[in-house]
Amino acid sequence: MKKHPRSLNKRLLTFMILCWGVPIAVFFAFTTFFYQHGIVEKTERLMEEELVNVASFASIRIEDAVSLCQKPSYEKTWENAWKKFKAGTYTKTDYLQEVNSSLKGKFYLDERFPMYAYYCYDFIQEEEAPECFSSRVGISYKSYVQEIQPAFTDIMETDSSYTYVRVVDGRIFIVRNLYTTTDYRRYGTMVVELDKNQVFRDVQPDIRGNMVVCMNCAEDVLDFTGENTENNGRLELAEQLKGEYGEGENGKIVRKENREYNGYLYQQRTDNYHIGVMIFAKKSELYEGLYEFYAVVFALLLLFVPIVGYVIYFLRRQISVPIDRMLHASRRVEGGEIGAVVGGEPMPNCEFQYLMEHFDSMSRQVKYLFDCVYDEKLARKDAQIQALQAQINPHFLNNTLEMMNWQARMDGDVTVSKMIEALGTVLDYRMNRANAREIHLAEELSCTDAYFYIMSMRFGQRLQIEKEIDESLLYLMVPPLILQPIVENAIVHGVETVKNGVIHLRIYHNEAYVYLEVRNTGKKITEQEKQRIQAILDGDEAQIPQREGRHTSIGIQNVNKRIKLVYGEEYGLSIVQNEEQVTISTICLPYHVQENDIPLK
Repeated sequence: MKKHPRSLNKRLLTFMILCWGVPIAVFFAFTTFFYQHGIVEKTERLMEEELVNVASFASIRIEDAVSLCQKPSYEKTWENAWKKFKAGTYTKTDYLQEVNSSLKGKFYLDERFPMYAYYCYDFIQEEEAPECFSSRVGISYKSYVQEIQPAFTDIMETDSSYTYVRVVDGRIFIVRNLYTTTDYRRYGTMVVELDKNQVFRDVQPDIRGNMVVCMNCAEDVLDFTGENTENNGRLELAEQLKGEYGEGENGKIVRKENREYNGYLYQQRTDNYHIGVMIFAKKSELYEGLYEFYAVVFALLLLFVPIVGYVIYFLRRQISVPIDRMLHASRRVEGGEIGAVVGGEPMPNCEFQYLMEHFDSMSRQVKYLFDCVYDEKLARKDAQIQALQAQINPHFLNNTLEMMNWQARMDGDVTVSKMIEALGTVLDYRMNRANAREIHLAEELSCTDAYFYIMSMRFGQRLQIEKEIDESLLYLMVPPLILQPIVENAIVHGVETVKNGVIHLRIYHNEAYVYLEVRNTGKKITEQEKQRIQAILDGDEAQIPQREGRHTSIGIQNVNKRIKLVYGEEYGLSIVQNEEQVTISTICLPYHVQENDIPLK
């Protein structure tokens, strides 16, 4: 198959892409990739460093607070007071006053510790509440006992001097059971609250406002996000990072992101606790510099758009549009519109103006030559059609006169008059005095009805006629004398061969074709006869029998030829027989809607 070259429009578009689009795209892609990579890498590194610094400074302050809570054990002030109480030297009040005084000196004046509580081991089972308690801000004694103290029950029941750091209700608490240094006897439990704002006081406000801290487990958190806690994107990211939190991890950084936020988690392990710091950053703020770069790139691209647009407009106006106009005219000529010209406004340049003028001149010359050849061919076709029609007339006239003569001898009533009237209709129609090449289908049916009447007089009860006609087709223009020869063939080769016969005439159409269908009963057609019928329709003279009945063969052959000459090879006559021995003769014509035509009545 011949390969068609690419169109000029496609070649121009390819040229524009290669000369303008590709270099610009490569430049901006290269610049954007490396600039973006540098900004993202630097931003990620700064965020990780900030995360490590936050966790490290917080750990230093928590460790310092833990050390301060361990000093009473080494100073033995509380231990000595308890021993005096156990020896009877101190009363309970004296003992608790000395402990409370020491607690105030160590923690009350220190702004890092907003609350402290002390439980005497000898009385804890009786009162189940701290004997010494002080809170500057945030929580009352009753609230502490009801809400905070239950979280430390397991520690107070544990026989261990280990210092615990726990988060309860968003607060940091240091809990430690106190034992004597010599014989390791438990004499009390100390609980101290560590102000979380003091622990993270060096963190910048914009970072602290997007920070969550886990202590020991993912459920014990310090949430500094405040009003941002309702942000679904941040909450979703926080849940993902909590799933990465593990008490055994140390020095591990985890990064997660969604469409709105980036989230970072750093985990650090110490002797007394495990801390995990999460920081969330909005991408719009985190990559603000990158977005500014994108804006600059977009502005530069916008500057190139008018330039590229003008180049495309120039090439299209000077080359593409003139070519399209000439191609359109060529397609019109190719589609059958002989003599079509480009026309319209002048071409934008002299080269295409020259081509247009010569194309129009050539097209007009082709139309003149085509008209001459067509008129000659049409004249030959009319002569051939008229010659084919003339062959049919004598045979039919002789047969009809013979039947009239026979009827006159057999019966002397008015029946002969009716037959003569029907014969007159048929003869008048066959004369075709107006020399019309096409007539209305209604006229063709009128002649066929007259022929049916004559045949019904001949066969009587032996012949039964049925009609099924779409009346909307009566206006249709058809060649004259195409239906009666088919009906005659059906009677001669069908009804005459059996005792009783049925002729069924049906006329219908679909979107493209009109069908004139004649069905008749009769004897079964042998395979040899089928081949002979097809040969007759194809015009094979060697297969047409030279015997009585030849006139019907000539009739169907001429009908088929005439239809093909007028409308083309895809139309014509077909004859088949179905399984019920019903012969079906079908004429196929083109269907055209012609609303202005009025069928003859």
